[in-house]
Amino acid sequence: MNKPSSLSVLLSLVLAAVGCGSTEPVGTESPEPAQEALRGSRYCEILLGDADLGAGSVTIDVYNTQGLNECPEAAWAAVDEAEVKAETRADVVVMNGPRHWMIDSFEGSKVLDPEVRTLGGIEMRKTGTLTVALAEASSKAKPYETRTVRRDTTWGYDAGKTVYELVDPEGAIYELQSYSVQEVQQDEASLAKLGETLTLPDGWAFRTRVLDEKLEVEAVDGLAVVVQDDFGNTYQRSQQ
Repeated sequence: MNKPSSLSVLLSLVLAAVGCGSTEPVGTESPEPAQEALRGSRYCEILLGDADLGAGSVTIDVYNTQGLNECPEAAWAAVDEAEVKAETRADVVVMNGPRHWMIDSFEGSKVLDPEVRTLGGIEMRKTGTLTVALAEASSKAKPYETRTVRRDTTWGYDAGKTVYELVDPEGAIYELQSYSVQEVQQDEASLAKLGETLTLPDGWAFRTRVLDEKLEVEAVDGLAVVVQDDFGNTYQRSQQ
């Protein structure tokens, strides 16, 4: 059966939702991934999408290297998407990474399936599954366009650490949770000048500050509002 050609667009659309750890908190009793030295650590994800034309939806399984490895560059570069697609029989394979965490801790996120699976030669675990309507494929995500994600995870930013924030025209604050090196080469040191290189919409601002006390950014009633900038860096709305 032929699948819609727009499916790959749809999966790209939801990268803001799944490019940041577990997205659909269908909890198991498995332990949370290790959190030692979380800030700055590198991870990658592979998304496997299967379309159900009868139901008008696509189910996306999210596999993440968190707690297993830091997605070695040579191994990631060697991943063959076509081979992964054939091996998993997925309709679409999307590679999301490498990315680097800019949080210091997290709570409420569980591995959906503790079994380690090798995809494209890299060990990963399933950290989330979500179902999205195919109708959304007609709408492509844009930078600075907010999206609501089902998530129970709370991100922690330690006192004395620098946070990187987007502020929208209404004054809502979005905390950087991970940065991407897919579009441009970045590191933590370069983030201080990120505001000079972003193409911010009217009314938006970028700023940095050092925390006087620990900051926790949590979802409200199981829903988080996320946004990405020009370079695919992901932020979540804070309740400050």
